[in-house]
Amino acid sequence: MAKKPGYINMDQRVKELKSQIPDGKLAEVAQIESEEKYRQLFNIVTDAIMLFDAETRHFIDANDTALSLYGYSREEFLKLRHQDITAEPKKSDASIRQILEGELVRIPVRYHKKKDGTIFPVEISASTCMLRNRKVICGVIRDITERNQTEKALRESEAEKTALLDAAIDRIRHVDKDMKIIWGNKAAVDASGMSPEDMVGKTCYQLFVGGDTPCKGCPTLRSKETGRIERAVIHLPKAKRIIGQSYWDVYCIPLKNEPGNPESFIQIARNITEQIRAEEQIHTLTHELMKAQESERQMISRELHDRVAQQLAVAKIDCELLLNHHPAIHPEIRRKISEMTITLQESIKAVRDLSYDLRPPALDVMGLVDTLSQYCHDFSENNGISVDFSTAGMKDLKLDFDTEINLYRLVIEGLTNIKKHADASHVIIKLVAVSPNIILRIEDNGRGFDVQERLAKITKEKRMGIRSIEERVKLLQGEMALRSKPKQGTKIFIKFPYKGKKVSS
Repeated sequence: MAKKPGYINMDQRVKELKSQIPDGKLAEVAQIESEEKYRQLFNIVTDAIMLFDAETRHFIDANDTALSLYGYSREEFLKLRHQDITAEPKKSDASIRQILEGELVRIPVRYHKKKDGTIFPVEISASTCMLRNRKVICGVIRDITERNQTEKALRESEAEKTALLDAAIDRIRHVDKDMKIIWGNKAAVDASGMSPEDMVGKTCYQLFVGGDTPCKGCPTLRSKETGRIERAVIHLPKAKRIIGQSYWDVYCIPLKNEPGNPESFIQIARNITEQIRAEEQIHTLTHELMKAQESERQMISRELHDRVAQQLAVAKIDCELLLNHHPAIHPEIRRKISEMTITLQESIKAVRDLSYDLRPPALDVMGLVDTLSQYCHDFSENNGISVDFSTAGMKDLKLDFDTEINLYRLVIEGLTNIKKHADASHVIIKLVAVSPNIILRIEDNGRGFDVQERLAKITKEKRMGIRSIEERVKLLQGEMALRSKPKQGTKIFIKFPYKGKKVSS
């Protein structure tokens, strides 16, 4: 290939120049080249490098990083001795003696000082070498201020985390994929009856329950499958250091690796035994209270129907007889008696309606299905809201008192709520027995509402309709779902296991 005009072959030019140098000077040139390459490497290293005479302890060289780190010019630095930059002279002298004995000394932490007096931590590696016929100590110094600050922050963060976790009353455990314990907080350690070290490596179910397999309903097993946070309430017939059965609210949080797969888990377990017992007591007391209310309603209903209504009826008859048997009564008095008769008739109807609402006698005479059917018909007639009531499989069942009266109240409460709040024109009620459950659906075409917003306001606004329905469903040990949207009506779905038996044909 032809060379361009002005092209210079540098390698060839160097050879030409070297050929013109006397043989005695070649070694000197080689040494200069070597020193220049050493100087370039010396100054591009990011750690501080310094050389000082082993006898005088005066510095004889330092790279640019060292000068920048300590804040000296080269002229100033070369006038210093090693003791001028150390903040720990005695420790430094001991280290130099080790180096002079031929050892490579690595010191993880020492403290040096800058020109302005700033003390800072360094990491040192040092050894001896011969340079121009004199023994020299070469030191490589790394500023570890930032690393120390990071490590300190990590230690403080770890201590804070440990303090917070140990202050928690919940049992908090870090377990691997096999549910073997990696770490536990103080509550978990205390519950194990072991030291933290002895607890590590044992499975949570082995350590706390004494079982060979995970607890029934364990959320960690589900979290392994789903990769999501899982929660469960677990019933333990026995647990270590717990007298009697216990209930635990357990969360499991998966900790994922870079590809996103769970590789360990955080378990948080809270003992809710007292809460469950309190809820059971409240449930029992509420049940007893409602039974007492129904008994009281039945007694008042009978009193109203058998006594008050009858007495009002007798008074009405007396008024009518008075009018019939005494035609000479003054017209004004006759008019007043007629008005009294009408008022008494209205009062009799109001008393009988109240008696019916308190405890419909038809329940005992006609049974649940026919009583509800009649009520829905009357509700439709009185309120101008069409009610489509249908049943399936119910007439073959003999229900106990609690189930029957609570079902009746659920339908009444549902219709009452629709009348008060829904502004509906049509209601569908379906009551179906599908072994082993009874299913009740109440659906309207009213204005609807935002379910979450309404539930949040129930207690504040003292609206107890939905709460009353929920409580009766709980008494029946059932489930309730409420679905509604603004302008799209409302649906209530109730399902519970029935206590009763089929009527033999």
